Amino acid sequence: MTIRTPVFGALFSVAALIAPVSAQAVTELTFSSLFPPNHFSWPVFRAWSDDIAAATNGEVRIVFTPQSVSPPPGVVDAVRNGVADAGFIFNGFLGQNYPGVMLTQMPFIDLGDTAATSRVFWENYQEHFAPVERIRGVEVVSAFHLGPNILCSTTDTPLSTLEDLQSRRVWVLPGTISETMANMGLAITASPAVQVQELVSRNTVDAIFGLTQETVVSFGAAPYTKSCLDMSPALQSASFLVFFNQRAFDRLTDEQRAAVMEYSGSAFAERMGAAAAEADTVMRAQLEASGVTYAPVDPGILEAMHNASDAVLTQWAAAVQSAYGIDGRALVEEVRAEIEAASAE
Repeated sequence: MTIRTPVFGALFSVAALIAPVSAQAVTELTFSSLFPPNHFSWPVFRAWSDDIAAATNGEVRIVFTPQSVSPPPGVVDAVRNGVADAGFIFNGFLGQNYPGVMLTQMPFIDLGDTAATSRVFWENYQEHFAPVERIRGVEVVSAFHLGPNILCSTTDTPLSTLEDLQSRRVWVLPGTISETMANMGLAITASPAVQVQELVSRNTVDAIFGLTQETVVSFGAAPYTKSCLDMSPALQSASFLVFFNQRAFDRLTDEQRAAVMEYSGSAFAERMGAAAAEADTVMRAQLEASGVTYAPVDPGILEAMHNASDAVLTQWAAAVQSAYGIDGRALVEEVRAEIEAASAE
């Protein structure tokens, strides 16, 4: 009897066993951070990345570059040109061309509730400016604030009076603070915060205004800081936009983009803002333990800041009125009221 072997069936079975299982397509998006490795923001960014990966079944993963892919003012250009797929930027570097991003960096808005300030900024930016203020080549997905900026002395003499401040060379953060201090006639050096350690260590400046409690530590200014002033509301707190390269964002599926936005927007703004507030509390205690003293701001300094900063608001209101037909002063008052109500909650 002849036995016939089912050749085709056998071949099919073997082929099925050795055929490679199709791998799940994974999109990795590189994210550039300006903050040093010890900065409180890193766990927040990593948790955000993990949430997006989980929501997309691992199909979208945000990975972080070892260091920033560009100097701080150039991050938008770097992401637009594909040097990284995503990043964030201090809005003071964008304000001249995109005035809407400066909404909550207008004077004396921040009451100290950084989560509330972050969320209110994002929601109002989305409502009033996102439809008319397109930043070419990037998709803005969220925003956040750091804590209130503080004014500190790096000498043994506290800033007790306006005359004390007028005698100083002051490092300031670009934007509202630098413009206000310039209007006060002070000698200022405005630069990105990453340069502050070099300036204070070389005694190029003898006061600083534009860091939070936490960034005084993480940017290396703590060993040179002797005393600081409390003020509420603060003259300013720094705000940031988070964004993706437009082409990279558009290559994601609708479902993947929805997952990114679910964990970005207001959710990310509040998460980062809450972490910023907690970090400020911890670092203030650390600064006080190291000998840094705090005192209420002198009324003369505060009055001079109010007078000088009104011109900043006037100029900004004129810019958004001209560019977008928005009543900037009225909007700032609405935002102040929203932040006050959200902070009270």
